[in-house]
Amino acid sequence: MFFGLNGAQLPLIAVVFVLALQIMENPQFVKSRSLGSLLSAVLKPSLVLFAVLFSAASVANASAEEAVARKPNVIVILADDMGYGDLGCQGTVEDVRTPHIDTLAEHGVRFTQAYVTAPQCGPSRAALLSGRYQNRFGFESNEWAYNPGMPRSVSLISERLKEQGDYATGYIGKWGITSKRHSYPPKRGFDESYWVQDGNIYFPDTPSKYNTQMHRGMEPIELDTYSTDAFGREAIDFIERHEDEPFFLLISYITPHEPMEAKESDLERFAHIEDPLRRTTLAMIACMDDNVGNMLELLKEKGLEEDTLIFFLSDNGGYPGNGSLNTPYRGTKSQMLEGGIHVPFLMQWKGQLPEGKVYEEVVSSLDIVPTTLAVAGVEAQPEWQLDGVNLLPYIVGRADGVPHETLFWRYKAWSKKPEQDGWAIRKGEWMLVRNGWAKAAPALYHLADDPEQREDLSRTQPERYDDMLKLWSRWDQGNAVPGSITK
Repeated sequence: MFFGLNGAQLPLIAVVFVLALQIMENPQFVKSRSLGSLLSAVLKPSLVLFAVLFSAASVANASAEEAVARKPNVIVILADDMGYGDLGCQGTVEDVRTPHIDTLAEHGVRFTQAYVTAPQCGPSRAALLSGRYQNRFGFESNEWAYNPGMPRSVSLISERLKEQGDYATGYIGKWGITSKRHSYPPKRGFDESYWVQDGNIYFPDTPSKYNTQMHRGMEPIELDTYSTDAFGREAIDFIERHEDEPFFLLISYITPHEPMEAKESDLERFAHIEDPLRRTTLAMIACMDDNVGNMLELLKEKGLEEDTLIFFLSDNGGYPGNGSLNTPYRGTKSQMLEGGIHVPFLMQWKGQLPEGKVYEEVVSSLDIVPTTLAVAGVEAQPEWQLDGVNLLPYIVGRADGVPHETLFWRYKAWSKKPEQDGWAIRKGEWMLVRNGWAKAAPALYHLADDPEQREDLSRTQPERYDDMLKLWSRWDQGNAVPGSITK
């Protein structure tokens, strides 16, 4: 279409237009000519005008088709051990400063009931990347990242996108799902990668007991600057290289995971914070926020804001050792209480998602894969056994109901001591949870009235307790024995 006119109408319109001009300039034009000469006089300039209009229409149609044909970019920004309260937009603590990340909530959607699938980074990331509960393939805790690691038989979002052939894929930051070379990022569908297995590194010269070897692709390299800045730099480079094609980019910051190391310039911004641990945490988060801000500014400069869907979340809750705050929730990383699994979660897609929306229904990190596949035009197949849903119809009000009536958790400790195993089920406003590391008996909470999980209602709600326990047990029957799927 070109100003509402299609190609079939253009020749007739051109003839009428030229004839009208001739008559206005010379009223005797029609009277002085026969029909044949009249058509001849009008047709020649009409053909010239038609050619101009047709050319313009073709260009306009081509541009429109190109705009429609371009698939959106998808960026996932993942923090490490960030507490629910550690973003300014959450509004639960006063000392944190994240103005750039906060704009994702301002111009997009903030989710108040968002969960990850585990209170620890390895299994949580395995689920995020696959769109499946990690328990389906026996990835229970961080130790399973070393043996057997992420099974090759479980496809990642990067591999799903590469099967379509039109997405550039990039991974930056902490990998955390396997130490096996056959499942390094380049072997799992990522065209480009700048990564480290365990994280746990900020300054290049910091000694560590963990695997802090940086890689570009399959090749070991040396970290050349503060890692948060390095990850931000690599993200900008990736976007600049792929701005003319659809891309999927996952930026997995180590922040604010241990070791607690911040740049002096960032610490100075929080000199008024008396607690040295919290001051360091805030400085580390501020550095991550600066790098996210640089990336967002680049997307704006390149005109890519309306072509890019952005997710932000943490892989699990914070814990006292890194100074993060899960306010207002109780519990920490490695625990099945809200503080270990209830995380900050933001989405932005300018021009497509409502701005400043607060979404209060339950969502999960499992939903990132189905949502990404949907915007990429990939139809999820039943045999993929995805456990998440496409969030977009729910956010914009085109879908009835809620994304999840029920969510499940199982977290078996590497110690192989059953008394330390944790599990949980959330159904509607109710959660039944066994907080394994605390060696506590299962407790039933009504989260709408008791978000801090202080009052156990097991004795006053015995039927609900039994029904939810049966529902969880039925779900658990479909899970694998930890570590049993090796390929």
